[in-house]
Amino acid sequence: MAKPAFVSLTFDDGLRCQFERAVPILDRCTLTATFFLIANTYPWHERPDWRKIEWDADDIQSLRGMAQRGHEIGSHSVNHKDPDPQSPKFDSSFDPKFEAEESKRLIESWMGAKIQSFCYPFCKNPEPLKNAVSSAKYEQARAGATGLSYYSPQESIDFLHVDCRQITANENVSEWIRPDCWHILMIHGIGGSQDGWCPIREDQFATQMKDLAMRRDSGDVEVVTFKDGAERLRQSK
Repeated sequence: MAKPAFVSLTFDDGLRCQFERAVPILDRCTLTATFFLIANTYPWHERPDWRKIEWDADDIQSLRGMAQRGHEIGSHSVNHKDPDPQSPKFDSSFDPKFEAEESKRLIESWMGAKIQSFCYPFCKNPEPLKNAVSSAKYEQARAGATGLSYYSPQESIDFLHVDCRQITANENVSEWIRPDCWHILMIHGIGGSQDGWCPIREDQFATQMKDLAMRRDSGDVEVVTFKDGAERLRQSK
């Protein structure tokens, strides 16, 4: 009998819409997810209309409550700058060591817990940033999305360069499920165009999660955090 698939839902950028709209749906469906957060207290530098968490006392209390319910909090750098020197958006002041280490230090201090997972800004992990993530002692890091969204226990995997699949509004949940494989899904805005990149309407997201929960209840899939998915794959080798 084939082993069930295991799926990790990952959310980027710490957008407030994720906590206002996605988290209640996840909690109702008893699904856990990983939230990669930008570790600063100021508005989104490129899109101030995209509301993000501000790391005030209420945000920290809410995030700690999420962690107690099984969700994972990860780092998405301090400033979310493009790390690729070949990119026209590259800022020569980008400091890989600072972005990896300081984001970990800040989020650990706010959460009162170890942060094990990193997500590369703009899904890019040039060698200097990847090396900084390794030196900062993250256990796993998500990049993507280049099309490969799942891994089997039989194939080799670089746990500091885990690919993913960008989730859109029109998704067939059955495509997320291949027996005995780890699937990593990337989600941004929940709502409208003002709520983040490539947004999914709240009702569409709710339908996707209900479908995923139904498949979990039937034994076809397990839903795990990013760190737990990585650990599951490590143990299977």
